[in-house]
Amino acid sequence: QYIAEHLQSKGFPVTVLAWVLGQLYVVSDSPKMISASLPPSHSLSVRDYQRISEEEREAVERSNIKLPQPSWVRIKHGKYKDAIAYVFDSEQSNPSVEVLVPPRDFPYPMPKGSVALLDRSHLPKDNTVADIIHGEEIVGCSYRGAKYFKGLLLKNCHRHLLEYVASPHIDDIRLHLQSGWDTSFVKKSIVAFSMQFLRAGDAVRVIKGAVCSEIGTVLSIDHTIGSACLELGDLVETEVRLEDLERIFYVGDTVRVVAGAYLGLEGHVIEISGDILHLCQDISKEEPPPDESIQVGDHIKVLAGEHMGKCGIVSWFPAGATQLWFRETNSIFIEDEADYSLRPPVIHVTATFVQRSHLPQTITYTTERGYDVRPGDVVSVARGPEYQMKGVVQSVDFPNARLTILSESDQSLIDVPIRFVVKLRNAPLDSFRKIINDEVFLIGGDRKGFRATLYSVGEENCIVAPHGQARIRVKCKDVVTK
Repeated sequence: QYIAEHLQSKGFPVTVLAWVLGQLYVVSDSPKMISASLPPSHSLSVRDYQRISEEEREAVERSNIKLPQPSWVRIKHGKYKDAIAYVFDSEQSNPSVEVLVPPRDFPYPMPKGSVALLDRSHLPKDNTVADIIHGEEIVGCSYRGAKYFKGLLLKNCHRHLLEYVASPHIDDIRLHLQSGWDTSFVKKSIVAFSMQFLRAGDAVRVIKGAVCSEIGTVLSIDHTIGSACLELGDLVETEVRLEDLERIFYVGDTVRVVAGAYLGLEGHVIEISGDILHLCQDISKEEPPPDESIQVGDHIKVLAGEHMGKCGIVSWFPAGATQLWFRETNSIFIEDEADYSLRPPVIHVTATFVQRSHLPQTITYTTERGYDVRPGDVVSVARGPEYQMKGVVQSVDFPNARLTILSESDQSLIDVPIRFVVKLRNAPLDSFRKIINDEVFLIGGDRKGFRATLYSVGEENCIVAPHGQARIRVKCKDVVTK
């Protein structure tokens, strides 16, 4: 090391490789120049001079590439193998690099295999713990020879044990973000990672350059050179660096989570709060299991007991009960709501003695359209506690397969399963006139992600004009309002 430092002081580029002991790589015109520059006390220490091959020279130079600071690296060997670390200090003349990495060893009890930030509250409250101060801020502490910066361990690694990582996965730097160390750089890395998923048709905002703050649509992307071609108003094709763009989401967009605890979740954006998107998870594409329960309003047939063979409609079946009551439909009595004395008698029977004889034509689920119901539809409850209730649908909860109805009899709001109702009439299209010529969002089809102006609404299709484009016909299910 002394000879290396001495030759460097004389102006020679010198490389010391940790995995080749006792060898120095020196750039010089001849061995004689190196020998003449050695200190007299060490002139006999160098016993051999060899000219290396071109391939070996390239390998040495690659090992000595200076890492950007700050930057990300992957540790290739040892206890911290595959950990993503933050380059804290990378001196050109030093074969070691100081990095910050989430600890895997702790000075207090932790479950085996834990990876977490150091919790200073678990350390002794005495002079064995010293503050690390940067400027006027306490940024960490030292304890038992180890230094921690905002919970991250400061670790020395030989350069050859590190691999430069241009864009780490967000999950691999989650604890770095949580620590609060160099937050601006970490967030910049998160944006760079997310740009890998940018696609043509996405909405973006320019955050740097001559057209800063402009919002446009991605026409094409070249990830190899890190740029995108945008449509910005009248500027049909504008080339912008990916690092100068910010992805924009709108309420109604269909998105998929690409990292974190909700990895793989898909849904629609229903609210945006700063950097946080609130999603409504898409309902399953599989048909829900059939409901085999017996409900008020169901047609049944008695299979056993003294009333075997009788058929009727369930009029009362308390929750959790083993007995139900029904009115016989094959009776000689005539059902007349105006005269209760003419109604067929109510028969009491054990619930296990009956089976449903036929099912009403309630709203069912299809893989193509899901549940075909929307606010404004007129429905009637065909089974369940709200049997024979009629009203207008006020809202639909697709994930939970329920809807809210405004009763036409007493104007009360009732919540029922979608599969318990029969649709009597579709919502009148006139109800959509108030949003004609308003802005809508396309959440499906070839123009997914575009904003457009709504011009007309039909039973299954509507006419819209994506901003700056001609009118097109799209499916109603692919359009949402604000």
